[in-house]
Amino acid sequence: MKNELIFFTLEQGNILIRLLLSQLFADFIFQTDSMVANKKWFSKHMFLHIGVVFLTTLLLSFSWKIAVVLALAHWLIDGIKCSLQKSFPTKESSLFFADQLIHLLSIVIVWALWENIWDQILNAMALLFVNFRISLLVFGYVLVMWPIGYAMKFVLKGIEKTTAHSDEEKLEHGGKLIGMFERMIIITFVYLNQYEAIGFLITGKSIIRFAQKEEGLRSEYVLVGTMMSYAFSIIVGVVINWLLG
Repeated sequence: MKNELIFFTLEQGNILIRLLLSQLFADFIFQTDSMVANKKWFSKHMFLHIGVVFLTTLLLSFSWKIAVVLALAHWLIDGIKCSLQKSFPTKESSLFFADQLIHLLSIVIVWALWENIWDQILNAMALLFVNFRISLLVFGYVLVMWPIGYAMKFVLKGIEKTTAHSDEEKLEHGGKLIGMFERMIIITFVYLNQYEAIGFLITGKSIIRFAQKEEGLRSEYVLVGTMMSYAFSIIVGVVINWLLG
């Protein structure tokens, strides 16, 4: 196996983009609120939506076979989602993201099989484990997003102030998500040697924090956590860039 990251040709990639566009058109542009609220396994709203999926896929892929397969897959996925919504009404956001992810996977699988490049894609994906550069870049992302965030939690306990339970829970959950995304963004900028962009990120976050007037926010805790998050991400990114040469 050649140590090259080649997933598909430009022509094959163009087909994949059109299939993804058909999904965006069908689910986010041509799907009305009424369809979303009244979809069931065998309702007119469901069949209308699946009809839209079929037409958009047909028009953008120029293949009725792909359109039929993806429309049926879409109906099956949406039908299961509708059933789960009845059993888990409080998990709406989780079901939405899971629904879209499965739609994406179904499109990629059908496209790969149609283009007869499934083996080629699996071989390219295997480079995540055999290519030193790719493995190291992925390692950096995983390291700054989870283990470093976990370690920071213990370091920051020493300066954490007591607040009301509800405020504490919201602050911890929101701060965790913000920290993960900002570390991911920062290490990406470091990989690309775009240190100026990190300065804009710091400035933007500072403006947001300055505008907040909530008494429950622990400014010292937030400031130290932010500086640690930035420092760890930059250090990991610089070390990985050095290892990559």
